[in-house]
Amino acid sequence: MTAGTRTSIEKVRRRDLVEAAYLTFLEHGLEGMTMARIGERAGMSHGIVNYYFKSKDELLSTVVRRSNFLIIREAAGKLSKAATPRERISAIIEANFPEKLFTREVARAWVSYYAAIGRKPEFNRLQAATDSRLASNLVHALKQLTSDEKARAVAVHVAILVDGLWLRHARSNDPIDSRSAVRLIEAFVDGELAET
Repeated sequence: MTAGTRTSIEKVRRRDLVEAAYLTFLEHGLEGMTMARIGERAGMSHGIVNYYFKSKDELLSTVVRRSNFLIIREAAGKLSKAATPRERISAIIEANFPEKLFTREVARAWVSYYAAIGRKPEFNRLQAATDSRLASNLVHALKQLTSDEKARAVAVHVAILVDGLWLRHARSNDPIDSRSAVRLIEAFVDGELAET
C-alpha cells in the first residue's frame, strides 16, 4: 500500500467517523456519545475511534465544527439567492432553523453541548466563533437598513432568540416548528426596523 493510498483511506475513515459521531451526538446527546456507539455506527472498532480522536472533547469539537459547517453551507446557499439586505437577514435567520435539523432530538443534543460550554474552554472558543460569525453577518446586512448602534443591538437580540428557541425546543411540549421559529424572529426584526 502506498503512502498516498494510506492517506486517502485515513481521510475516508476520519470522514466516516466524524459523520458517525455527528449522528450519534444528535441521537444520544453529549453524555450518550460513546466511542463504542460511534464505532458501531461507523462499522469500526472503538479502538479505531480512539486512534483518530484522542479524547471525547476532541471528538465533540469535531462534531460541533461539522454542525457549524452544515449551517454555514445552508446560509451560503440562501445568501447566494438574496438580492437585498433584508433578504440577507432572512437567509441568515432561516439557515439557523433547517427543517430537517430542528427536531426535539437535535435540540436536546445541543442542550447537552451548551451545558458543557462552561466546563470546556475548547467548546467556549467554538461557540464564541459561531456567535461572532452570526453577529458579523447580521450586522453587515442590518447596517444597510439602520444605524450601526441599532444594527448591533438587533443582532444581539436575534442571536438570543435563535439560542432560546433551540433550547426551548428540547422540551417535549414545545409547539414551535422551524417555520414558526423563523416567523417569530422575522417579526421581531421587522418591528425593530420599522422604528428606525
